[in-house]
Amino acid sequence: MHCLITGGTGLIGRQFCAKWLERGHQLTVLSRTPAKVHRQCGEAAHAVRELQQIQNPVDLVVNLAGEPISKRWSEARKQEIRRSRLDTTAELVRWILSQPRRPRYVLSGSAVGYYGDRGGDLLKENSGPGGGFAAELCRDWEAATDPLQQAGICVGTMRTAIVLSTEGGALKQMLPAFKAGLGGPMSCGEQWMSWIHEADIVGLMLHAIDRQLCVPFNACAPEPVTNNSFSRLLAKQLHRPCLMRTPAWMLKILFGEMAEELLLASQRMEPRTALDSGYSFQYPTLEKALEDLLAPAGSNGSAQASSRGH
Repeated sequence: MHCLITGGTGLIGRQFCAKWLERGHQLTVLSRTPAKVHRQCGEAAHAVRELQQIQNPVDLVVNLAGEPISKRWSEARKQEIRRSRLDTTAELVRWILSQPRRPRYVLSGSAVGYYGDRGGDLLKENSGPGGGFAAELCRDWEAATDPLQQAGICVGTMRTAIVLSTEGGALKQMLPAFKAGLGGPMSCGEQWMSWIHEADIVGLMLHAIDRQLCVPFNACAPEPVTNNSFSRLLAKQLHRPCLMRTPAWMLKILFGEMAEELLLASQRMEPRTALDSGYSFQYPTLEKALEDLLAPAGSNGSAQASSRGH
């Protein structure tokens, strides 16, 4: 199968590309920096700067493009976050619909932010969208693929939780403070955190492709935790104390609106579609996930991490 991916040099994209090529399939990566593709996705990946450069028919599209959302939001920054997702998706949709032989499956990104701040509510795929910038962004990002569905193309929408990896994302940003013994909960710590191990996000993507999941699905582990529990388990894995607590007012000063929507929002997701369709999580609990990612060198967990391409 020939897969076209956007966002292929990102944290999730790099690992998906590696697994896709391991399967012996073809891969084309749309990127503004083609040289970067070969370094990060492998020499077997074909890089293009423009969709019009693609010559062979594409069977599958994976759409992960988007500027990072975890930096302080200015109005200009928010516009760039939206543009990088919505404009790229709209361009991709137009290209797909113009093809004489259209892809049979499209896997497109979304995120946990779709649900907004929902307290302790258990969020399944049929739960409605929340409020705020992140929720509106995800809702519009998902809606951008509507023309594909109207044309009869199977579209899976992946609402991604916090991806745990030592190579990037939230965990990598947390590690310096926690390793120094200065880590701890944010605010009261009662907000729910939905998360997923890096191996499971890629495993779930491949599962969605294999099973042709033509619906939105929650890409999260089956056992979300509160921020208090997350902080305690992370500190325990690192053999450090968990005594420092960052007050909400400080987070709001440092990160502004982003703090309320990303750091303090409570989202308790359930991967109901993944489970019902037969996906088996490699790391269903946070304890197992952190043990694998942070195990000391020479241990079994470290060997497993190395086998994933770290």
